[in-house]
Amino acid sequence: MKPTSILMLALLVVPGTVSAEQTVETFEGLAIDESGSVAYIERHRVVYDKGAVVESRTIYFDEQNRPIGELVSDYAEGARYGSYEFVDRRAGYRDGARVSEDAVYVFTDESADQVDVQKAVLARRDDQIVGQGFHQFIRANLDAIVDGQVFHVSMVLPSRLDQYAFRIRSLKVEGSEATVRLEIDNWLLRLFAPHVDAAYDIDTRQLIRYEGTSNLADASGDYKKVTITYRYD
Repeated sequence: MKPTSILMLALLVVPGTVSAEQTVETFEGLAIDESGSVAYIERHRVVYDKGAVVESRTIYFDEQNRPIGELVSDYAEGARYGSYEFVDRRAGYRDGARVSEDAVYVFTDESADQVDVQKAVLARRDDQIVGQGFHQFIRANLDAIVDGQVFHVSMVLPSRLDQYAFRIRSLKVEGSEATVRLEIDNWLLRLFAPHVDAAYDIDTRQLIRYEGTSNLADASGDYKKVTITYRYD
């Protein structure tokens, strides 16, 4: 089973057509594992319409620049509700979510063959965050987080066909850099569950660094802890 570490806080990479009112953000992430080796490279492209995110895509590459995975998202139901499909080509794994007005449809496919797909339907809730909506939620609420507000949210995890209570809080602020932690809300489970730390530039709200369990399996099928640093075009 794919681990519950959340997100690789990333977004779009193949050039596309945008309107005059749309803007495109592109950036790249370099993931390093605990041994100091390159785990993979992320290349992102995010499209905004009048400042609101509308779609995003991440393509993952190995150290030899071969594509190994992809994450495509759209935000028709709002920035925190990122409908998406994720594919890990090396592991042969897929999962995703589609958000409607009153429900969230989730699926997971351990073999990526579209034969043994497991599905579930979750009721739509105001406190939910889906997919890359995590990243968008932090950007929108970064000032409040830095000021000490703790957000309690329901993270939809298609890999588990369910949603779980998490909290989002400030871990530390150093100069213009704020590190935000995403962790299980229950204090006892929190002792054993992995967490995600994401560092943001307070002024630009750009993601600087991610630390947590990888969203992609390595070549041996393991999900290792990685540190990803980002640079922007």
